[in-house]
Amino acid sequence: MNEKTTAGLEHLRDLIDGVDQQLLHLLRKRLDLVAQVGAVKHAAGVPIYAPQREASMLAKRRDEAQNMNVSPQLIEDILRRLMRESYLNEKDVGFKQIKQDLGHVVVVGGQGKLGLLFSQMLVLSGYEVKSLDKNDW
Repeated sequence: MNEKTTAGLEHLRDLIDGVDQQLLHLLRKRLDLVAQVGAVKHAAGVPIYAPQREASMLAKRRDEAQNMNVSPQLIEDILRRLMRESYLNEKDVGFKQIKQDLGHVVVVGGQGKLGLLFSQMLVLSGYEVKSLDKNDW
């Protein structure tokens, strides 16, 4: 590689590093906003998990990504990972038991990643959770 190519690559890598730092700041900001939403929901006694809102938001971001020539799957993967992180960070804040007289809850596929997440959310909400997975048929 000649000096001009090396200098050009270094410049581009510096720009990429700057974008990565901006991404980190945006991720932190998003996580903070989600925590604020969780606090409001907790104070109001509203469940933390809102499947309709989640599905609507993901569909919107997928459409926006496609319009920007970005893979819709990429943005969905990123957002799903962020949401999973947010749910895990909630620990025991923001979870409410909506139906106190409910018996135990069975999570089918409860040993998979999503099943474990749902199980954790339900346990944190005060429900007794049992798991049924492929080895339990």
